[in-house]
Amino acid sequence: MRLSDRHRLCAICLVLSVLSVCTLFQCIQAKGAEGDSFWQKAVAIAQANRGWIPGCAVLRIEILNKHGEVEQQEETLLDFVSKDTGEAPVNSYVDPSSLNIVGNSPFEPEFQSEISAHFTGERKNVEGKQCVRYEYVWHREAEVLTGTAWLEQETGMPVKTESSGRESVRLEFSSRQRVTVIFHNESDDAWFPRRMIMEAEAGLLTLGRNFRITLDYGDYRRTE
Repeated sequence: MRLSDRHRLCAICLVLSVLSVCTLFQCIQAKGAEGDSFWQKAVAIAQANRGWIPGCAVLRIEILNKHGEVEQQEETLLDFVSKDTGEAPVNSYVDPSSLNIVGNSPFEPEFQSEISAHFTGERKNVEGKQCVRYEYVWHREAEVLTGTAWLEQETGMPVKTESSGRESVRLEFSSRQRVTVIFHNESDDAWFPRRMIMEAEAGLLTLGRNFRITLDYGDYRRTE
């Protein structure tokens, strides 16, 4: 079942709000994760993989009931770069280029003075990789982001992050939001976001409904 125009508008507002906060990351002078040598392995991998950009993404919007079951859903393919013109195409819902989250992870070198991270001691298989768990706090102008990062046990390669924000005027329309990012992590020289999942519980702008918005990125190419 396709989403109504009202629910589609709510979903678009959720996407833009979360991603506008991602854009804010680049505008802040950074406060320490520099002291943790294993975390710095993840930072080095992020630095070595600058320049990867996705060519497209599958956007899936789902409305969930109180039991977590899907009531309505809609799926569309977004082209970030037109194969004919090399420019970002116009989309009737949202500018696809605004959904590109590459370069906005907590592992980017320029953000490290804003972030405090510590190893929890937990080890777990995540996405087929044996990982160690880090918890981090990201201090920003508009809010404090708290999150969990799963790093591959042997290499420090980031496999997955889970985060939520608090004290943000930007996200007050939802009672709670969670963002999960899963990374392509097959080699040190091909690391980039593979999937992003945004979950928003019932709130004012969501019209009392729960939303799950998933972006599956593909057709990556390197520009650097």
